[in-house]
This record gives sequence, C-alpha cells and structure tokens, in this order.
Amino acid sequence: MPDRRSSAEPPEPQLAFAAELRELRRRTFRKPTEEALARRMGCGRSTVSAILNGRRFPSWEHTAALVEACGEVPARWRERWLRANRQIEETGKGLRSPHLVPPLAGGPDSRGDALLTAHWYRDNREFYEAASARVRQARSEIRVTYTRRYPPTQYTTRASAEYFRTILNWAGQDSDDERSVRRIIGIPERAGRPGRDMLSWVRQHHEDSRHILNYEASVLRWTAAADGLNMALIDDSVVFLAFSGGPRQRLNGFSVEDRTFMTYFAAYFEQLWATLQPLGAYLGDIDGRKTV
Repeated sequence: MPDRRSSAEPPEPQLAFAAELRELRRRTFRKPTEEALARRMGCGRSTVSAILNGRRFPSWEHTAALVEACGEVPARWRERWLRANRQIEETGKGLRSPHLVPPLAGGPDSRGDALLTAHWYRDNREFYEAASARVRQARSEIRVTYTRRYPPTQYTTRASAEYFRTILNWAGQDSDDERSVRRIIGIPERAGRPGRDMLSWVRQHHEDSRHILNYEASVLRWTAAADGLNMALIDDSVVFLAFSGGPRQRLNGFSVEDRTFMTYFAAYFEQLWATLQPLGAYLGDIDGRKTV
C-alpha cells in the first residue's frame, strides 16, 4: 500500500499516529535525523517530514523501516498501524470510529484495563522535593508547564525555589548527553494586559536563562481566572501533575511512572508547544506596544 497524502485537513487518526511516531523518535537515545530516516525508508526527506507532521499516512513498509531505525521492533507496531489505517478509512467514509485511540507508546502489551501506580504528595514541599530529585536523574529531556496566577517567587517554601533552580542547573550542565528543557509559561492576562507580577518574573527568568542553549520557554496567554493544570514530563518515564488551590502556597499532586500514561501528556504538550510564541519574542512584542 502506498503512502496516503492528505488533500485537506488530515484526519484525527492520522495526526494521532504521527504523534506516536514523533514520540518514538524523540525517545531514541541518538535521535535519528530526517535524512537518516529517509535513507532507511528508501524515500525523500520531505516524505519523512510529511509523515512525522501528520500530512501523510505512511505505508506499512515505511512505518516498519522508521520504527526499526528508532530501535523498536516493527512487529509491535503492526496492530496500531492497522488500527490507524482502519480509522482513517472510516473517517473518509463519514463514519465515526468507535475507538479513536490517543497516541500510545507503552508497547504491545498495553491494555485499556491496565492499572497505574500513583505516588501522592501531601503538600507543596513534598511535591517539589520529589520533582527536584527526579529532575537530577533525568537523562535527556524535560518538558514542564507553569500556568498560575502567581509567579514562583511568591512561594515561601524552599523546595519550590530549589525545583526551579534545579531545572535550569540541569539544562546548563556540561554533559556528553543531548539535553533539552522546554517550559510552557502561562501568563495571566486581563483585557489583553499581562499580570504585572508574572510579567516581572518572566523578564527576570528570560535574563537568567537566555544563555542556556538547552533551555527554551514559550508563552501561553492565560485568560482564565484560575490556575491551570501543571505538569512535568521527565524523559519518557515519569509524569508529575500539580494541582493548586486558592492560596498561593496551596499545591499538591501526584506522579506516575508509566510510558503509556506519559504519552498522552507528551502529545498534549507538543500540541500546545507548536502554537506558542517563544518567551523572547513575547517580551519583544510587549515592549513594542509600550513604545507605540
């Protein structure tokens, strides 16, 4: 079966399968370039790019070659490729697929009735101490979000301050490993104006982190009068989810070590990241408004 091109907006199953492939490639110890994948797949680099971005649904032959190049066993991906292919066909016929499965990267033995083990944290201190410890053990990638009405400098616990320092220190360490930290910062806005305290903090944060080559931050304009759900995704193994209350210091949450569970949140993070403005560009726009 040849690769299928998308003439209009790609169907959701195709985008979900592409997200699975991107996550697989991201988890590979030495992430293969698109050129390297193209050589293994016997196609052009543009074809690889279209597959990974969801603009083209790959043939099984291309899928197997890509999966193998990323260190996975192709046979383990056969069922999910068939499922995505079937869902795309049903979508094309105007039918609703009864089982539209979000991206999964937990392997062939993942099941809908799998049990997850969560570690619950009672308060701000417990949560941030545990998250800091896992950040120090990270191998290659950290993805975090911070969407609150208050900047982290308004917390009183030393554990929260240490958590933010630990992430920047990890990103800035000299290492032979390929490291990456990406942070989504939700900046509260009212009537198009950013919150003064948060804006002041992100300016300082930008200055503190702009020299760190392995660190990137992007801005989510946040208009809700409440905090968002915050998460830390460390490598491909553990997810920390934080829930805050009304007071500044009220925060607790839990962590789960499960690759399948991780992939749901990783796909959501990537969806957000692709639409956001880098922090430096955001601050440039804010400063530009003031001079007009």
